[in-house]
Amino acid sequence: MIVIDALLLLIALGSTAAPADTIVELRRGDRVVIENLSGEISVVTWDRDFLEVRGEDRDDALVARRSGSSVRIVRDDTRRRRRSVEVSIRVPAWVDLEISGLSLELTVRGVNGKLRVGNVSGDIRIEDVGGPVDVRSVEGEIDVVNARAGVRATSQSDDVTLRRVSGPIDVHSGSGDILLDDVRSESVRAETQDGDIAFSGTIADRGEYGFYVHDGDAIIAVPAGINARVSVSTFDAEFESEFPVIVEHFTGGREFEFILGDGSARLRIEVFDGEIRLLQRR
Repeated sequence: MIVIDALLLLIALGSTAAPADTIVELRRGDRVVIENLSGEISVVTWDRDFLEVRGEDRDDALVARRSGSSVRIVRDDTRRRRRSVEVSIRVPAWVDLEISGLSLELTVRGVNGKLRVGNVSGDIRIEDVGGPVDVRSVEGEIDVVNARAGVRATSQSDDVTLRRVSGPIDVHSGSGDILLDDVRSESVRAETQDGDIAFSGTIADRGEYGFYVHDGDAIIAVPAGINARVSVSTFDAEFESEFPVIVEHFTGGREFEFILGDGSARLRIEVFDGEIRLLQRR
């Protein structure tokens, strides 16, 4: 019985709290998969090699099913209920984590393994993670703070915000804004169809950076003294630069290139209809 196992594990761990809905021992190399849930889920880490799930009430009960190195967390089908859950989950920091949601408000903090999230609707917040992040949402904001191994993020109809992120970055939004703040990366690609892009970060020598907007503005703030070949392309947009610009190459329409420093990095900015501002980061 899960409840009896939970009590025994809590005694072994020295806890005097009420038993959790589910406690499962994890082994290095395990992957935790949370499947097809709606409601509110908070995932945090602790210093024990156990998975712990706690619900607000018994109707939130979930079950864990191990298959090889995967531990899947799903609704208890025996209850024949499809109401939203409100649960908190604790995992060891080293675990790989995969979460899929139907209508999910999700927070994940402290995970250092691989993190993959797919959600139909609902906001997602990810904080203080050390492994690569891959997060996708149809409708809902994505907010990632303090990620150290790169982020791939897509929201079809909402904003995507990345703050204090390092590693490769690939960000897309269908009809939302993209904010990239305090970024340290050698590879950045950001694209939105109907929204603005704001970038503030470093430009690494020999790095690759691309910002693409169909209907909106691109505001790119980078340090003085960067080394980059800058390509600007627009159909109907204004261009403003706080850097001295000497156009080296110009083609028909509104496409031109210029070099800052030794030009070792590649920085491309494309805006179909909007404003381009290249600013010095202060």
